[in-house]
Amino acid sequence: MPANWYIPSSATATLVVGLAKGEIVDFRVTPAAEEGEIVGPATEPVAIGVRNVGSLAGTISLAVIDKHDNSIVWTGSITLAIDEFDWVYPALNYPMPARDLTLRAQAYHDLVIDSYMDMTVTLIVRVDTDITLTLAPAAIEPGASYHYMGGLTRIDTGAGIAGMAIIARREGVEVGSGTTGADGSYDIVATAPIAQGSYNCQAVFPGVVPFAASSVDVELGVGIIPTTLVWAIASALVGVSVIVASRTS
Repeated sequence: MPANWYIPSSATATLVVGLAKGEIVDFRVTPAAEEGEIVGPATEPVAIGVRNVGSLAGTISLAVIDKHDNSIVWTGSITLAIDEFDWVYPALNYPMPARDLTLRAQAYHDLVIDSYMDMTVTLIVRVDTDITLTLAPAAIEPGASYHYMGGLTRIDTGAGIAGMAIIARREGVEVGSGTTGADGSYDIVATAPIAQGSYNCQAVFPGVVPFAASSVDVELGVGIIPTTLVWAIASALVGVSVIVASRTS
């Protein structure tokens, strides 16, 4: 066999010692949401704060996971220098389930998780409300004071809701505001317009988590005798005329 039968050969490769390693420093999500509401909308985006605590600059893989079943909600990455910190804003487009939602933001490389942080989004159980309104008086002189009076209650239990802001409107314009008392009642004083006529008055509860908004409308007569009062006067006059007639017969 010839001495040069085996021809020498060689190869080179670079051994990288160290890697980029992500530390989840901060994780921000909306604290509460109703069922079906998108978690992380444009108005309140999800944010992940990441620092590279590894020994090399490089790309750090990221993921957001629903801890209920460990399903992957979002994946992404960020490239950082050594000890550099920055934010990532994942667009989750994830609908809120009918339960509290615990999300985990994690940084990883290959199959190794470098760090993670959990945050819980609390499920908002919507409570429907009902508001009542009585105008006192229902018919007044121009420029006189009158009251918006009523109560705000839960539809499910009928209990009054205390400490809620109520807005009084007339023809769509705010004319006063107040706050419900311990039993859910309110009393708001307003001034009638100068022009005579019939005006639409509205009491509005704008809603606040978890209580849903509600409103009610009632007509106010300014310088006009309401129909109910006209009938009452007519009935009284008829009664008087009958009595007079009986006396003269």
